[in-house]
Amino acid sequence: MAYRTLIAYVRSTAELKRITATAALVAAKTDRAHIIGIYATPSPVVYADPNGFVDATVFEAHEARHKENAAKLKGLFNAEMAQQDLPHEFRIVRSDTGAGADGILQSAFRADLIIAGQPDPDDPDSSSDTTDALIFDSGRPVILVPYAFSAPSDISKIVVAFNGKREAARAAFDALPLLIAAKSVEIVWVDPPETSEQESEMAGTALAEALDRHGVKVAIKHLASQGLSAQETIRQHILANGIDLLVMGAYSHSRLRELVFGGVTRAILTDMPGLTLLSR
Repeated sequence: MAYRTLIAYVRSTAELKRITATAALVAAKTDRAHIIGIYATPSPVVYADPNGFVDATVFEAHEARHKENAAKLKGLFNAEMAQQDLPHEFRIVRSDTGAGADGILQSAFRADLIIAGQPDPDDPDSSSDTTDALIFDSGRPVILVPYAFSAPSDISKIVVAFNGKREAARAAFDALPLLIAAKSVEIVWVDPPETSEQESEMAGTALAEALDRHGVKVAIKHLASQGLSAQETIRQHILANGIDLLVMGAYSHSRLRELVFGGVTRAILTDMPGLTLLSR
């Protein structure tokens, strides 16, 4: 089992090195990985004047800016990949909406993994582009790279956040190529419940056994929240233990409910502790 086709979604020069460095880390864990860099030109958002007319120069400026960005990023991406000696190509696509992420979905459907950046509030080219479409609509696992990020030298220590739900189980198995190659894998469960079928002390055991059959060196860690939220408990554990990658299920509730009431996914995406692989 391996990742053969990786999508590296790049939007700006500010995030490109973070994305390419992460793609190189993932490619190092497999053989014959092919990395596809993609730049997506979003549809322009324009407004009519009081007389109902649209200024054509708005379209022209939009096209010129994105054409320049695409050309610059293509050159930088190809140079980074050549330096890493990795098979690669670069595509420029268009989005039918104002969100560039929507434009890469057709390519994503035929990939094993997507690598994208966390929107950076200080980067105008990425701050308004949500990654929710990639997580919800691509059907593929997504590694998100924090905007405040220094790439680790390796992806050797991995935490799988598990809560017994479908999304978390899928994320664990979507991450198998990285789990198998890792030196250390922990399944962490925050405040595991005791049910009629399983005592809390046994939570996560079945998943650990299934991963072990694939050759994953896995341990189980139960975390007590001690009054903290689940996401903050996980975040503190990751930062305290030098974890290279968090693996977790995304949006077990709807996006609207998470937006209104909050949720683990939304909180992690807002304050990412490091590289995070999400699957839904």
